[in-house]
Amino acid sequence: MNRRKLVEITGIVQGVGFRPFVYGLAHARSLSGWVCNDAHGVTLEVQGDEPALDDFLHALTHALPPLARIDRCTVTDRTVLPDERGFAIRQSQPAGDACACISPDQGACPACLADVANPLDRHYRYPFTNCTHCGPRYTIIRRLPYDRPATAMADFAMCPRCAAAYRDPLDRRYHAQPVSCPECGPQLTLRGPDGRPLAEREAALAGAVATLRDGALVAVKGMGGFHLMCDAADAAAVARLRALKRRARKPLAVLCRDRRQAEPLVQASEAEWQLALSQARPITLMRKGKAALAPNLAPGVPYLGLFFPYTPLHQLLLEGCDRPLVATSANRSGAPILTEGEAVLRELGHGLDLLLDHNRPILHPCDDSLVQIAGGRRQMLRLARGYAPWSPPLPQPLAAPVLAVGAQQKVSLALAFGRTRLYGPYLGDLGSLAMQQEFETQLALYRDLYRFRPALLACDDHPGYDTSRWAQTQADAGLSLLRVQHHHAHLLAVMAEHGITGPVNGIAFDGTGLGADGTLWGGEWLRADVHGCTRLGHLKPFRLIGGEQAIREPARLLLGWLLESMSPAAIRALRLPAIERLGEARFANLCQLWRLGRNAPYASSVGRLFDALAALLDVVETLDYEGEAGLLVEGVAMGAEPLPMAFALDEQGVFDAASLLPALLGPAPAGQKAAGFIAALADLVARLAEREPGLPLVLAGGVFQNRLLMEQVAARLPPPFLVSETLPLNDGGIAAGQLWYAIHHPDAARPGLTHE
Repeated sequence: MNRRKLVEITGIVQGVGFRPFVYGLAHARSLSGWVCNDAHGVTLEVQGDEPALDDFLHALTHALPPLARIDRCTVTDRTVLPDERGFAIRQSQPAGDACACISPDQGACPACLADVANPLDRHYRYPFTNCTHCGPRYTIIRRLPYDRPATAMADFAMCPRCAAAYRDPLDRRYHAQPVSCPECGPQLTLRGPDGRPLAEREAALAGAVATLRDGALVAVKGMGGFHLMCDAADAAAVARLRALKRRARKPLAVLCRDRRQAEPLVQASEAEWQLALSQARPITLMRKGKAALAPNLAPGVPYLGLFFPYTPLHQLLLEGCDRPLVATSANRSGAPILTEGEAVLRELGHGLDLLLDHNRPILHPCDDSLVQIAGGRRQMLRLARGYAPWSPPLPQPLAAPVLAVGAQQKVSLALAFGRTRLYGPYLGDLGSLAMQQEFETQLALYRDLYRFRPALLACDDHPGYDTSRWAQTQADAGLSLLRVQHHHAHLLAVMAEHGITGPVNGIAFDGTGLGADGTLWGGEWLRADVHGCTRLGHLKPFRLIGGEQAIREPARLLLGWLLESMSPAAIRALRLPAIERLGEARFANLCQLWRLGRNAPYASSVGRLFDALAALLDVVETLDYEGEAGLLVEGVAMGAEPLPMAFALDEQGVFDAASLLPALLGPAPAGQKAAGFIAALADLVARLAEREPGLPLVLAGGVFQNRLLMEQVAARLPPPFLVSETLPLNDGGIAAGQLWYAIHHPDAARPGLTHE
């Protein structure tokens, strides 16, 4: 008996080979009907005898293409069409509000890399080879549905052979929107620092390879922006690169050809290798190995950020150079990633030797994702290429479209409308007009793709953040605005990832965020749910002498911490190098600021405590980047026997670090002190967990990116305890937490607030 079904599918089903997959299923079962993309996802009608139809519907949801994901599949009956013959792939239907999920860019698949390596294949050594299972998506899309005219490939007319593959439902490149070959697709151009073209195509690649092998500094246009590249073993080239980026000590990532080349550089578990070699090809933090690389790559820290080629261009470069290369985003510190050759030459050309450019436009910049394994779990440190945009579905539709804008650092956008929830890729710190413009540009993309007009906004409590000021401006124009306390949002991000609403026993350790009492928080023990939180306890506060300046000069933090329990004379008697370098006059002035409380706010911050410890151990004088002190302390602690010490914890939930000072100020080696501090922090987490045994334990905040800490927490706590694995634990997850709060707010379900 023949039946006909209408099937409507949402999820990641565009640009991932879903329609040819449907076509193949129907063709193999002699079913008739049609399939097409639309603004919501994929819609199809299919008919045939009932057993074959049932088998088709089962395979549809259980044997997906590698990059596809179904969030919702609704099946309804339709009237049988007795004269219908064959199964067709129809032209996309753009009408209606869009809600189809944008796929993240994906690393080159093995089949495409095999084509690039095969002298008999027409894609041999072609740097832009891709198929429906790999290649750019997010960075080339203009609008939905995702079809070639709506991408950066619109101006590249396909040659007959590419057109034939593009139109053949049984071909791997069917409707792969960036599909091209040397005859019809984008091409490389090698340019001098003055912009003058020097070579094209294969000669351009060969020129870049030769110069990199000779110690040069080359800007290379990739998938989501330009990289600055140089020989990772050449300290002079690395120093030039650092000077050009104005990035004194922050670690630089290393790109390796394959695992065999990478293995001498790091000590890694099999889980770390699998993560680094997954199709997303993220930068993965691994312990440094014994092989010699430039000592200024990641000075003082125990880890190396390592990743593998994710485009054929990168693969060809690495094969030609036959050595690991530094590959870091081509931008000055704090500025947006550069996506156009002219901009690279204008801003960085004076320090470059060559620029390897190509003519496929990058419509949306996207940084490289950064991950690690900590405590046996994946941690996302930067959600970007390969993973973002990430669009987990909502179980219930929203009446009001919601936008969450994050904090000040590591900003990303999070939005929800209908059943769609979307986490945008990492933007960066909004400390400049250029970065604020990137924020507006990414928001405009979602506005254009989805006709997204938020009715409800969520931002941080801190009124001085650029995101908060932007949100307040929108509220002044009539939009509803929710302010979410910073550490509550940290916990909510973990809850959102695990789909829970609370209550939970939450521990949020980070740098600083505005607390509910108007002071700076950062070492918080909270009972939280999606509606609010209660402060159960916190680190005993100490003063940040000089406010923001203290965050850059850890000796100020050390002094502020010591003054809570010691006199100035007792502190001078310790003869700590960090304090001695202040000099008598400056020391006296800082003590006076502390006494008066002038520009010396109290903070209950575990992150700042790590900074103070770094000064006490004399491993850093001034900080070059966020989190540097924690990494240096971790490096000193690695492999050392922990010196016994413990935080004092009172009945009111206040934990005091002064109890650590007798051990930390004693004669033991710095490694033992650092290891003891981290062990004491892990013990504290376990003790706080024991005080709320009936609630799920949630850990959040950038401090929990410390791998030694997470390993010791995991050893002390029985599972399950909850941390983020896909959303960043640091401020990159704040927008996701704000969004989770907002979508459970009554305004998000108010019928009067609708998606335009």
